[in-house]
Amino acid sequence: MTPEEARTEFFGLLDEIQALSPGDWVNEDVPAGGYCNFQDTGSGKQFAGGRTTGPLSSAERETLRQKVSAFYESRGYKVQTLDKSTTTNNLLITTAFGPDGLSVALYTGDLGTIIDGSSRCVPDPEVAK
Repeated sequence: MTPEEARTEFFGLLDEIQALSPGDWVNEDVPAGGYCNFQDTGSGKQFAGGRTTGPLSSAERETLRQKVSAFYESRGYKVQTLDKSTTTNNLLITTAFGPDGLSVALYTGDLGTIIDGSSRCVPDPEVAK
């Protein structure tokens, strides 16, 4: 996989997850990417990004969480949901772990909804030059 393919895959995942939910989203992607430790060589490329929207109702949050969990599982990703609720924010974090360091997390809480993560770590041809 090339860096461009990893970038396209990752931002496509964020777009698909974002489309599962109502609301106006703010995109905070880092399209230039950064470096990662590809297969212990230190010469990898990885992309990160995040999407945010305001709070959803409890029912909308649960529906979104279920849709996103099914979406992750349909891709063959390992899925983990953690309850990180506090007295001021009922927060569930549903994270998918894919190949080569790919991770995407959905945060659904009283204070807002966030999707963020990072792409696969792939060889960076610029470093190999």
